Parts: sequence; structure tokens; C-alpha cells
Amino acid sequence: MNFSFSTFQRFILFGYFICGFCSILSAQNLPEQSNPPKLVNDFADVLSPDQEYALEQKLIAFEDSTSNQLAIVLIKSLEGYEIADYSVQLALKWGIGSKKNNGILLLAAIEDKKVRIEVGYGLEGVITDAISKRIITNDIKPFFKQSQYYEGVDAATTDLFSASKGEYEGEYKYSKGKKKGKGVGIGVIIFIIILFFILSKMGGGRGGGGGFLTGMLLGNLLGGSNRGGWGDFSGGKGDFGGFGGFGGGSFGGGGSSGDW
Repeated sequence: MNFSFSTFQRFILFGYFICGFCSILSAQNLPEQSNPPKLVNDFADVLSPDQEYALEQKLIAFEDSTSNQLAIVLIKSLEGYEIADYSVQLALKWGIGSKKNNGILLLAAIEDKKVRIEVGYGLEGVITDAISKRIITNDIKPFFKQSQYYEGVDAATTDLFSASKGEYEGEYKYSKGKKKGKGVGIGVIIFIIILFFILSKMGGGRGGGGGFLTGMLLGNLLGGSNRGGWGDFSGGKGDFGGFGGFGGGSFGGGGSSGDW
């Protein structure tokens, strides 16, 4: 049986061969998961152990609360590969996310000064390419330019949490010292001062009951201002269980890349 191929068919076959060869070559250069697996993987060695621990607990809490998985991978170099291709292959190899395809990969190549946010199929509707780009621009670039890698990653993950809930507004709040959540307004402070004087008069000479009530009210009001925000995912030692591993999520190239 004789087979003959046209020039176009030979070109197509050659293209498939090159693509397949590049995929195999890239896969050989992808880092392996830690054993046991972790959500924070600092192969570039730019984070301190305490910083890694804080981020790990933060991401575990996020997964426990939402079932979404966000993995951080910091490497030294892409070794000549495009970061978009590298991140997709890494996310697929590790299986970041679950069968709901709800994984997110934050990949940074420190020596190449390149970063990418890779988004699984299931989250592309809320963490759009445009939102990913704004998070890179607003959160990652300013800190990474100063070699403040922990601060950049911490800021980016907080906004990725918000974006996964459809609450991201794209404000660069860190430079202005703003935090999400309810704040204590000037009107509340004035009310507390007035209430303090009223209760002080009522409790005068009887053990300072007014001062105690005022302190209790003040504590509740101020304490409540820090509740309900994404900052609750900072975590503390022993607050959450360990990471149970990735679940086989799928990716199709959603997300955005940048440099600093």
C-alpha cells in the first residue's frame, strides 16, 4: 500500500511533531509537587518560613470555606519557556482545583521578572482576564519591584479571594491604608463619647458601672469593625487542618500575564 503526502500535509505533520516534542520537553522541566503537597511552593527561596506558613494557612482557610484551591508557585526561571504555556502545563500536571475546575495558580519567575495568574475553567466567569491583569498591576508589580515578594503575593491572594466571590473592585487600597470590611465612622466615635459621659454620670459613686458599660460597648463596636472581611483568612497556628492535596482541576488558558 502506497501513501503519498502533499507539502501541506507534511507541514501539518511536522507541526504536530514539534508541538508534541515541546510539550514533552516542557513537562520534563516542570517542578514536582512537594511531598506532602502544599499550596505555597517557594522553589525560588524568596520567602521566610514564617511567611510561607502564614500564606499556607491563609490558602487552606480559603479552600475550607469555598472549596476553591489557590496555589502559589515561585520559581527561579522559566528557562526560556513562555510563562502562559508553562503555567497551564504546571496547573494541569499538578491538578490544581477539583473536578469543578475551580483552581487558581499564581506563578512567578523571579529571575525572569514575569508573573501569571492562571484561572481554571470553573472560575473564568468571575476571575476574568481583565481582573487578573488588574490584580497583577495593582498588587503584585509595586511590591515585586521592591523585592517584597510576600507582600505582593499576600495582597494578590486577598483580591483573588474577593474576585472569586464577585466582590473585587480593582482599587489599590494598600497604598492608601484601606481595608475591606466595616469601619468605625466619625459619627460612631462622637456617639461613644456622648454615651460615655451619660453613663459616667449614671454610674458615678457606685463602682464605676458606667465606665464598665462604656468599655464593653466600645470593645464590641471596635471589634466588630474587623469582622466579616477576607482578612479572616490570615489564619493562625493550629486554626486549620493541613492541605489534603489537589483534586484534578482543568485549565484552558484563562488568566493574565505581566512583568515587573
